[in-house]
Amino acid sequence: MSRKNSDETLRRVSQKILSWSLTFIFGAVAAGLVAAGFSTGFAAGPLSGVAVSLGIVALTQRVSGSRITLRTDSLVVINPLMTYTVPYADIARIGGGGGGTLNILTRAGHEIHATSFGGSLIDNFVGSADRAVERIEARVRQHRSHASTAPMPKKFRISWFADLCTLGAVVCGAAAGLVGA
Repeated sequence: MSRKNSDETLRRVSQKILSWSLTFIFGAVAAGLVAAGFSTGFAAGPLSGVAVSLGIVALTQRVSGSRITLRTDSLVVINPLMTYTVPYADIARIGGGGGGTLNILTRAGHEIHATSFGGSLIDNFVGSADRAVERIEARVRQHRSHASTAPMPKKFRISWFADLCTLGAVVCGAAAGLVGA
């Protein structure tokens, strides 16, 4: 079985719905403000609005892109800014705390908070964090006997769509400052 076929991604469905809804709404607002700027001449107000809209889209995409991927040999926690890769043998405890939170404690004593399961009122009824803990624990049990000496990689997460929106927000914000001055 190939690695791609055995990977499993855990995330809340509500995150995807909220993410794309907000992206569509604020993307449409930004496009409308750009169109208004072309017809009336760019002023500080519309450029500021575009900057804020793009900033909201970038933030939404970063936060909602959080997820947990179960690979054949390791758990990957993808948070808004950082990605953690933890071999299953290095996981000491998976905690599904109250309110839908999910934390991973490594044998080295590192605690990783999974933003994708960072607490939710709805989760008290739906139980998505508890189901995620069960899926992770099942994988950890399968790989418990394998010893790992590899360090836990931690790297900055690149999100091209969110990063381009952030760049656009900075450019529009600077242009609004120049036009308004």
